[in-house]
Amino acid sequence: MDCFICKGKLEEKKVNYIADLEDTIIIIKGVPAKVCTQCGEQYFDDETTENIERIVNQLKQVPIEVSIVNYKEQVA
Repeated sequence: MDCFICKGKLEEKKVNYIADLEDTIIIIKGVPAKVCTQCGEQYFDDETTENIERIVNQLKQVPIEVSIVNYKEQVA
């Protein structure tokens, strides 16, 4: 599979996902992604995207300004 943006090659990596919401910032560390070696664009598969959405929805209910969690621990 090639990058949709620049047609570069994709490689499997662990990345940090950042959700900047109105009252809080959520950082999810170690998220599996395919990352373009040329432009850095990140792609997540369907399961990972669903897990990210679930984690963000859970954490946005917590009255904390910044939440930092590990992906692997949250999906286990």
